[in-house]
Amino acid sequence: MAASTAEDGEVRVDVEAGVAVVTLDRPPRNALTVGFTRTLISTLDGVATDRRVRAVVLTGAGDTFCAGADLLDGPDSVRRLLTDDGGGRPGYREPAARIGAAIARLPVPVIAAINGDAAGGGATIPLAADVRFAAGHARFVFPFTRLGLCPEGASTHHLPRLVGPGRAADWLLSGRRIDADEALAAGLVSRVLPADRLLDEAVGWARQVATKCAPTAVAATRALLAAAPATPDAAAEAESATIVTLAAGPDCAEGVAAFAERRAPRFGAADTPARTP
Repeated sequence: MAASTAEDGEVRVDVEAGVAVVTLDRPPRNALTVGFTRTLISTLDGVATDRRVRAVVLTGAGDTFCAGADLLDGPDSVRRLLTDDGGGRPGYREPAARIGAAIARLPVPVIAAINGDAAGGGATIPLAADVRFAAGHARFVFPFTRLGLCPEGASTHHLPRLVGPGRAADWLLSGRRIDADEALAAGLVSRVLPADRLLDEAVGWARQVATKCAPTAVAATRALLAAAPATPDAAAEAESATIVTLAAGPDCAEGVAAFAERRAPRFGAADTPARTP
């Protein structure tokens, strides 16, 4: 296990069988401060360069995923968090957006194992993941309008794509709480699980990708999904060009041979480009 430590918390990384489990650990609610945000981003960037890793699980310690900005960290906590990276300058991105960009830079699939409440930035950060599982007691809240703020973390892009524009407007405008069952019905999460099974199920999903799927094909599929073509024809054009390239590669030959021989595939190293944010 490796850990990156901030003044008031740490981000742990455990790598086993191609899966990196990244755990936010800042008691009691894994809330974001300036230092903790920097540590999380640098940790994710470090994982991105680890060639052992073929899938990432992002989760929180304890019974909370992430409470967003630490509103108890002094009366100017939000201002300090927002101005740490030069708030207002050209090209500025607020903290949740920077964390989301670090997730997008990971060249492998990311599954968020949302082990408890996710609020504010803690609710928008998982939107950048490829897949989301949640514990049954998890609740999501996008409280920005109730704090005199607007949504962040690229949530006005991600959330309508995941749950539809009407439901995204409901959640973002009202700032109300969404329980795990509503999140599942809306498509925000793929599975709702008992808390004591959540991490094992998320790691199991990640391990399936890490051990049974070709890294080149996974990277290509993520790129196609991220591009979100506007029409079926545009999607077919991108898919057609990509599948011809993949079919000529060694991973396709190995995958077909493994299927025919009824054995596990032996794909090459994960030498794949990062997904385009």
